[in-house]
Amino acid sequence: MAALCRGRHRWKRNNCLHVLTRSLTGKYDYDLVVIGGGSGGLACSKEAAQLGQKVAVLDYVEPTVQGTKWGLGGTCVNVGCIPKKLMHQAALLGTAVKDAKKYGWQISGPICHDWASMAEAVQNHVRSLNWGHRVQLQDKKVKYLNLRGSLQDEHTVRGLTKAGKETLLTAKNIVIATGGRPKYPTNIPGAMEHGITSDDIFWMKTSPGKT
Repeated sequence: MAALCRGRHRWKRNNCLHVLTRSLTGKYDYDLVVIGGGSGGLACSKEAAQLGQKVAVLDYVEPTVQGTKWGLGGTCVNVGCIPKKLMHQAALLGTAVKDAKKYGWQISGPICHDWASMAEAVQNHVRSLNWGHRVQLQDKKVKYLNLRGSLQDEHTVRGLTKAGKETLLTAKNIVIATGGRPKYPTNIPGAMEHGITSDDIFWMKTSPGKT
């Protein structure tokens, strides 16, 4: 096992030296370009950078039909795991407060919930995570680009800004880690007018009613 570990460390050192040397003399802008700044894309880019590769991450959020958009971090951070767990915790706290009366806690007045205050707290926490991801990329020397990426050919990524300005990036390796987005069932009457997806529910400033 010790010999195997030493062999792995030697491979990493040699591999890093090879990558760094090739980066300086190679024909590409980057060793690796990652399209998508979610959990997978961020993890991939940071690990590659630790091995000495020159890395860029492209991330761009197309606004939803209701106009919602968010920052770096992907579905989990912005419209998935994190806000869902925070809202679940808010619900648990409400139940706990009601139960507390039965166990001697003196709570005066009716118990009510202010959606706007909860939404602001959730969104502020999410924004702090967005900023944290940007700082981590900077610390790892990973270039973050707020561009909508698409493949031009096997070694070229086409990036578009919100204004439509085009940037071409070349890379020896390209990783597509864009995840997915919910879609409204267009064959169901009223789905667009009366439905809502997880891309919007966590960013509503007013309560949609019983939730």
